[in-house]
Amino acid sequence: ETFRGDPNRERVTATHRTPPPPRVCRPPLALAAQPREQMGTRQSRASDDSDRPPTAASEGGSPTATQNQKQDIFYSRKHLADPDAPPLPVGFAMGEMAPDALRWLRRCEIFAAPESHLPTLGFTKCIDYPHLPGHVYYEGYFHALHGEDGGDRHIASMNPRTGCDMQKPAAPRELRAFIEGMRRANTPRLVKALSDVAKAEPGNRLVVKVMRLIEEGRVFADLAVQIHAGQAVERADIGWHTDGPNSILHAALSIAGARALHSRRHADADPSTMEGEFVEPMNPGDVYVSSPAAFAHGVSYGQAYRWSKRTIAVQARFLFDGATEAYGFVEPDEMGDWAGLMRALSSSLAGSPLELPDMSTVLGVMAELERKEGAAIQPPPVTTHAGSTPAAALRKKPAVVTSSS
Repeated sequence: ETFRGDPNRERVTATHRTPPPPRVCRPPLALAAQPREQMGTRQSRASDDSDRPPTAASEGGSPTATQNQKQDIFYSRKHLADPDAPPLPVGFAMGEMAPDALRWLRRCEIFAAPESHLPTLGFTKCIDYPHLPGHVYYEGYFHALHGEDGGDRHIASMNPRTGCDMQKPAAPRELRAFIEGMRRANTPRLVKALSDVAKAEPGNRLVVKVMRLIEEGRVFADLAVQIHAGQAVERADIGWHTDGPNSILHAALSIAGARALHSRRHADADPSTMEGEFVEPMNPGDVYVSSPAAFAHGVSYGQAYRWSKRTIAVQARFLFDGATEAYGFVEPDEMGDWAGLMRALSSSLAGSPLELPDMSTVLGVMAELERKEGAAIQPPPVTTHAGSTPAAALRKKPAVVTSSS
C-alpha cells in the first residue's frame, strides 16, 4: 500500500529477526461482544484455514449503522518540522460494507477474472518479496472520477508504483459508483474540519491544497487494485514504508481474502511514549480511511494456494494530474503545515463513524454514470465469491483494456 515513486519515502527492508509482539487492535467492547468470525486476529484466521472462500454467511449478516465501526486517533513523529515537538495526530476510521454492496462490487471483471486474464485488463505482475518465490502479486491502476470530472475516459495521471506518468483508465462503473457514494457521505465533514483550520491558520498552504483536491473530486479517485495469492507474507516479511502525499487521505477496501495492516505509531501525544507496533485485521468488506503518508506501515497476507482464495484489496488515494504535481505537492517551506492538516483530518475521521454507501445509494450513482456515459456495461454474472468467471463472460471484450506503464 505504497507510493513507491516518492524519493523521500521511507523504506525499511524486511528482516528475519524476531521482533517484539505487536498489539492487535480490537473493536470497542460493545462490538467485541458480537459473535463474528472476522473479528479474530490475523493469526487466528490463518490457523482456521486461510484458504476458505468467503461466503454470504461469513460476510456479517444484515448491515447496521455501527457494524464493525471504529474511530481512533493515534500519533506519529513523521513530518515534524521541529524534532522536539509533540507527535502529530493521525485519524483512523473503519467500517464494513453491506453484504449486498460487497457482492455488487465483486461482479466487476477485474475482481472475478482468472489469473491468465489479468494482463488484458491492465494488471502487471509484481515481485515485492523475492525471498518468497511462491507469492503471486498483481497490481492494476484505474481512476474513480465521477462522470462530470472524467467519466469513462482515460486520465493523465501518475503511476503510484513507479512515480511516472501514465494514461489511467476508468475503473468499472460499479466500483466508481461505490467510491462516489463514499465521497458524498464523508467529504462534507472533512471540508468543514479543513475550513476551520484554514481560518485559524490562514497561511497553511497544505490545508488549502488538500481542500482543492477534495473539491475537484480527486479524493479516493486514484485506485490501485492489488491481488495477492500463493505463499503467505508473514510479519517478518513485511516491507515497512511510509506513503507519499497521494496518501495524505487514503481509503482501503477489502474485497476478498484476509490480510492485516501493521503500523508503527505512538498511543498518545506524550513525547516520552515509545513507538509501538499495532495490527488491524482486514477481512472481506472491511474499509478503513486514514493517512498512511504520516506513519510507517506494512501488510501481511495469509496463504492462498487456490486462485479462488486470493486476497483482493483496493487502495484509493488522491488523484494527482501527474508526477510533477505529486513530487511538488509538499514544498520544503510547508513542513510546518503538517500539524494543522493532521489536526483537521484526525478530528474529522475520529469525530463520527465512517459512512459507507448502501445498495440504494450505489445504484443511484450507477444510474447517474449510465446517463452521463451511455448504455450500461454488462458485468459478468454475480458469483458468491471473487473466484472464477464463466467462460462466456471471459469471451466478452473487457470493459477496461490498457497497457502498464
